[in-house]
Amino acid sequence: MSRSSFAVSVLALMLTATPAAAADAPRGPDLLVLPPAPVLVDSGGTSAVHVRVVNNGDATTTQPFALSAHVPPGVFFANPTSPTSCTILPFGHTVTCTFPAGLRPGEADTADLPLFVSSGMSPGVLTGTAEATLPGDPTPQDDSAQFQIVIR
Repeated sequence: MSRSSFAVSVLALMLTATPAAAADAPRGPDLLVLPPAPVLVDSGGTSAVHVRVVNNGDATTTQPFALSAHVPPGVFFANPTSPTSCTILPFGHTVTCTFPAGLRPGEADTADLPLFVSSGMSPGVLTGTAEATLPGDPTPQDDSAQFQIVIR
């Protein structure tokens, strides 16, 4: 067998073995932030954004995870109701919540985050972001989602 045909044979074996091995390997917990529904609010009014985080992995979370939400100027977070472990950062445009370990595969946790819009805001659509943080998450690209704030 020549070197080139041996190399091709090894490469073919690696390509056929890799997907099966990757599919069989445990991934562990894997957070997924679902895109929240648009938030409808009047200028000077209040509403809430509801952010759901799903464990899309094959193992229960063994450590707490954080969820942060960010809103643009003119929009501020009020006192979060659920979970109670939320903290609004200075200036009110970011809130961070901590969820305990123990989120099982396929289950979800939800943060209910009240917000208010400054008086005098023009009608339009603004964008907010929600992101989850879990050390070792195998697919961090799905750990955030944007949401719309529709000012009427």
